[in-house]
Amino acid sequence: MGFMNKVALAVAPAWAARRERSRLVAMHYRAARLGQRSDSLRPTNSDANVAGQARQRVSQYMRDLVRNAPFAARAQAVIANNVVGDGIIPKVTMNAQVADRDLGQRLKDRGMHHIETSLDTVHIDKKGLQNLYGLQRQVINTVVESGEALIRRHKLPVENGAGLPLKIEVLEPEYLDSGRMWAGEGENIVRDGIEYDPVGNRVAYWLFSQHPGGEFVPSKSQITSVRVPADEIIHVFRPDRPGQDRGMSWLAPVAEKMLMLDDYEDAQLMRQRIAACFAAFRKTGPDAKASPEISKTLVPGTIVDIGPEEDVVFAAPPTASGDDQFKGTILRGIAMGLGISYEALTGDLSGVNFSSARIGRLEMDRNVSSWQWLMMVPQMLQPLGGWILEAWAEYEAQTREVKDLPLGDFIDGGGLVLTWVPPVRLMIDPSGEFAAFNTAVRSGFMSRQGVVRTTGIDPERLMQEQYQDMREADELGLIFDSDPRKDISRQILSEQTERARNE
Repeated sequence: MGFMNKVALAVAPAWAARRERSRLVAMHYRAARLGQRSDSLRPTNSDANVAGQARQRVSQYMRDLVRNAPFAARAQAVIANNVVGDGIIPKVTMNAQVADRDLGQRLKDRGMHHIETSLDTVHIDKKGLQNLYGLQRQVINTVVESGEALIRRHKLPVENGAGLPLKIEVLEPEYLDSGRMWAGEGENIVRDGIEYDPVGNRVAYWLFSQHPGGEFVPSKSQITSVRVPADEIIHVFRPDRPGQDRGMSWLAPVAEKMLMLDDYEDAQLMRQRIAACFAAFRKTGPDAKASPEISKTLVPGTIVDIGPEEDVVFAAPPTASGDDQFKGTILRGIAMGLGISYEALTGDLSGVNFSSARIGRLEMDRNVSSWQWLMMVPQMLQPLGGWILEAWAEYEAQTREVKDLPLGDFIDGGGLVLTWVPPVRLMIDPSGEFAAFNTAVRSGFMSRQGVVRTTGIDPERLMQEQYQDMREADELGLIFDSDPRKDISRQILSEQTERARNE
C-alpha cells in the first residue's frame, strides 16, 4: 500500500477501503494466486544469475540422466544431429568490393587448403581426436546436457607444412571456478568464475588446470584456478533471460518427466517379467517329505513341491491399461519442452502422414535454425573464425609459402571473412521440394545460391564441382542426361527459336 493510501486510510477509512477493494478487483489475475494452489511453484524476483545458482547440481543430475535414460540420450542426439550434423562448414568469402578477382580466387584457394589440412583433420583438436565438426558436436552435446560449454585457444609455434598454429580444446563448465566471487584485478569484479571490468565487459575466466571431478594428477592442482584472458575463451550457452551470464541445462524442464517415465518403464518391464513367471506347485502326499523353503524369486517354468499343510497365495495387482497412450502423452510433452518433434524423439511414425510429418518438421526446423544462427554461429563459430584468420595470417607472414599474398591487409580491412554453411537439411519429399525451389528461382523469389545454401551445400564449391564434371566429361567424350548442353529437346527448341528469328 502506497503512502497516499495510508493517509486516506487514516483520514477516511471507509472510503479508502472501497478504493482499495475496487483497485484489487480491477487488477485481479488468477496467476498471482498459483503459488497458493501448488507447492511446486517458487515465485521469486531473483535475476537470471541468482535463479541459476544450482546450475552445477542440475548439470550433474542431467549428465547422469543422459547416461542412464534412453530418451534423454535420444533427445541430445536429435538436437546435435540437426544443429551440427556432419558439421557447420567454414567458407572463405571475399567482399564484393575486392576488384582483383584473380587475387581473390588465390586467397580462396589458399583458405580452402588450410581448411582441408587443419580444420577437416584432427590437427585442430588439442587432444588429437576430433576434427572441427566433431568438436562442434561436443559443444552442442555439452550445451544440451550441462547448459554451457567453454572453448579454449592454444597457440602453437609456426612451422612450414605443419598447418595453422592453432589448436582448440572443448571444456565442460566444471572447469570454471564458480567459487570465485570476489574482486579481480584493479576495479574488476568476479562472478561465478568470470571476471568483468567496471563497464560489465568480460575480461577473463578463472579456470582449473584439470577437471575437478577427474583423477588426481600430482603435477596439476585441482584446487587453484588460473586467470585466462577472455580473448582466449569462447563461452557458448543459450541466454534465455536478459542479463544471463551462464547457461542452464536444456533438459531441466523435462527432467522429472523423463526420470519418472524411465521408472515407469522399468516397473512395466518387471510387471511383464513377473507375469511370465508361470510356476506349478504340486502338493505331496501325507507321507512325503516336505520341500525346502521356497525361494523368494520365481523362474519361468519352475515346478515346486510343497507339503500337504503348505499353501501359496499370490497377489493380484490391478491390470494397467492404456500404456501406449499414456507413454505417448508424456513423450509428446517431453518433445514439446525440448523443441523437437515427437517423431524425432521416439522414432514412432505409426500415426503420421505426409502432411502432419511435414508440419511437425517445419516447426522443429525453425527451432534448429534459431539454435544455429542465434547461438552456434554468433557465439562459437564467428569468434572461432577470427582465431582461424589470425592463425592463417601469422602462418603466411612467417612461412612465406605463397608469395605476393597480402592476406593481412584483407583481414584487417574486412575484405576477407569466414562464413558458415549449416549441414544438409534432409527433405521429406525431394521431388516436390526441388520443384518448388525451381519455381521460386525461375519466378525471381529466390536466388540459385540461396536455394543451394538452404540444402546445406556451399554454392561456390558446387559450381566448382559442376565445372570439373563437365570439363572431364568433355575430355573423355562422355554424355550424361544431367548435362543440359546434351539435352536434345533443348537443342531442338533452340534451333527452332533461331530459325524463327532468321525468318
